[in-house]
Amino acid sequence: MIFYMLISTLLFLPINQPLFAQMNINYSVIDGDSLKRDKKRYRLHGIDAPELKQLCWVDDQPWLCGEASRNYLIAIQGKEGMLCNKIDEDRYLRDIVKCSVQTKDGIKDVGSIMVEEGYALAYRQYSKEYIEEEKKAKAKKKGIWKSKFMYPWEWRRKKK
Repeated sequence: MIFYMLISTLLFLPINQPLFAQMNINYSVIDGDSLKRDKKRYRLHGIDAPELKQLCWVDDQPWLCGEASRNYLIAIQGKEGMLCNKIDEDRYLRDIVKCSVQTKDGIKDVGSIMVEEGYALAYRQYSKEYIEEEKKAKAKKKGIWKSKFMYPWEWRRKKK
């Protein structure tokens, strides 16, 4: 039965649009690791990005790295949106999601992109998934790694 439902769904899709793009959703990007849609909040799995008001320092000059992280996630989402799957729920009742986007190189994990480009860190407290991407970003001084910064979890703790 499921097979027939899948086939009938595929038959009615427009021929010029890939299936992946049809399933994508555009979210409001709150910051570099948080999304919102229809009053529901989502948190990207395994990453921690600078908070929106967090500053980093490049050559002794303040840099709005929290805004830069959010803007990078907005750029990744683009007009096409993201495909997100719930994998858990946190203590704030946010869905913990893994999201993917279509890139010129194929379908890529959003968390992986954010960490590898240096706009988020591997959130080791919850996952070991993005550690290699973080090492690459740090070695290449990408994103926040080009600056002096406080880890987002430490920044939040100090702001309480």
